[in-house]
Amino acid sequence: MTSSTTYKPVSGVQKLVHRTKKMRFPRRANKFLQMQEDNGFSDGQFMAPNPKIPWKSIILAVVLLVLGTVGLTIGSLLKVGIIDSPDWLDKGTPLLILGAICFIPGSYHVGLAYYAYQEYEGYSFSHIPDLDD
Repeated sequence: MTSSTTYKPVSGVQKLVHRTKKMRFPRRANKFLQMQEDNGFSDGQFMAPNPKIPWKSIILAVVLLVLGTVGLTIGSLLKVGIIDSPDWLDKGTPLLILGAICFIPGSYHVGLAYYAYQEYEGYSFSHIPDLDD
């Protein structure tokens, strides 16, 4: 009563079919095989769409960068003494602080936008917060 037919599984699904023929609960095996079949999904459904460019945030970052650069420049010129007008002498430290507060986030976000535009790996426009929300 030996069978002369031998099963030679070729792929993973065929191996599974071969194993399920020996199982005691064929209903469970058939249900599992039905789950393995193609259900009409495509790989494109699970890919993230390209993020839109947050123009308002980029413009704000450029404005912060320019204001910060101007504030740091004028503040440092006042502290060094190149600008020695008596009306401006007490405004050097506040301009340095406000210039730094504007320059740091402005330069960071302009850098992010540049790298995202150049499509460097790991950079995307989705990393820049959008002001349209």
